[in-house]
Amino acid sequence: MPLAALLLLSAALASPPPANRVWNDSIRDVYVDGTLQRNAQTLTTSSPRMVAVVCGDEVLVFIPETGTVSRAPKAAFTFAPDRVTATTPANLEMVVAGPVIRPNDSTLFARAEGKTLLVSAHQSQAGPMTLEELWETAPVWRAVADVYEPDGAIVERLRAIDAPVTLQVVLATWCGDSRQHVPRLLKAIARADNPNIQVELTGIGPEFVTPMAVVAGENITNVPTVIVRRNDREIGRYVETPAAATIEEDIADIVRGTPKPHPSRTERGKLLTSGTYILRDGRRITGRERFELYERPGGGTVAHSLIARQDGTSVETWATIDGEQKPRSVEVTHRAATTTRTRFRRSGDQWTAVSRGTTGGIVEQTVMAPDAFVTPATITYAWARGKTSAYVVPESGIGATKTLACTVAAGEVPKFVKFADGTSRTLVNVGRASARPSGGVGGLKPALRHAAVK
Repeated sequence: MPLAALLLLSAALASPPPANRVWNDSIRDVYVDGTLQRNAQTLTTSSPRMVAVVCGDEVLVFIPETGTVSRAPKAAFTFAPDRVTATTPANLEMVVAGPVIRPNDSTLFARAEGKTLLVSAHQSQAGPMTLEELWETAPVWRAVADVYEPDGAIVERLRAIDAPVTLQVVLATWCGDSRQHVPRLLKAIARADNPNIQVELTGIGPEFVTPMAVVAGENITNVPTVIVRRNDREIGRYVETPAAATIEEDIADIVRGTPKPHPSRTERGKLLTSGTYILRDGRRITGRERFELYERPGGGTVAHSLIARQDGTSVETWATIDGEQKPRSVEVTHRAATTTRTRFRRSGDQWTAVSRGTTGGIVEQTVMAPDAFVTPATITYAWARGKTSAYVVPESGIGATKTLACTVAAGEVPKFVKFADGTSRTLVNVGRASARPSGGVGGLKPALRHAAVK
């Protein structure tokens, strides 16, 4: 065999075949010649970003990067049984069908095959809806329910409920967590076939504002939320993700009166240390704070804090700190007469904050990453030790970058924090579960002494 052929053969053998491209269900509203097509499914993929519209036997692929829309064979798409994902060859064959107009980030307009196509942000139904209306609005949800097999033991627990309960299922058809969990709950309840379980479905609009009577009146900060009532009295609620293995197990636990504490969405490893702070205003005790620090899979740590105040309010913080000892994501939940939940995520030099709370609606903010990031959790004040400014997260809502006048004790877990307004936090007990990795927790250096953050 000629040398050139051998080299080509070696290169072909050394290079693995291209991986399949993965497409994810991402609900949009699709209009063909001005008519909303509820059965059209939209899928998205990245590198480059593309939006595929599957309508009947036809697939049209919008490529914003090139400003074109192309036809692709539907047979090239292999769908998962629940239709939440699909795969195609990496080098999917497409034929350009026309140009794309992109009026804004969420809207695509094109003419192809003599038809006009408009793909826009999904306008989910707000307010009460029937099961059939839900399936019609989000057909993929029905596919999720159809292929799901609930745990038989949990179904029996639902079937054994012997007193009437009502489940108000508050959902959004634009929400991935709602798509993940609500169809499975509905399948389990249908399988149990218990007349003592009544289900009411309520949709939340795309801006988390409508219906306001539900968002604010029922204190909805995340979807899905399932409010469990007996004799018109709330006995518990499921929020966003399961505390147990599944949503239906959570509901069975709530009805039985044994709800599990929610472990949060944050993946974490073994416990490193935990402790308690006493919160004071002068000499008056105003609350207690329980905290834990965990290893983080892949490097870094996870911090959790729960502050319970004497007035009955509480504030809970979850924070992930990466292997470079920088906070990467923070969630703060303030519970009072109403609840506010704010999530912060860092991407490069920017923090993005999204808050939902008392007045309904979504508040968003993007800021340049400051020198330090401080939450209501006491240990995060040590992140600002020696810094000139910090982004300060209040107990509820969006924060701001400001100077911070306080004295923070040395150590990975400071023994005290004293504020200029006379309030303080004092560590009263701390336990070390295992040897901590070198480099400190959350970027804290044990060698640092007391320092005032001005």
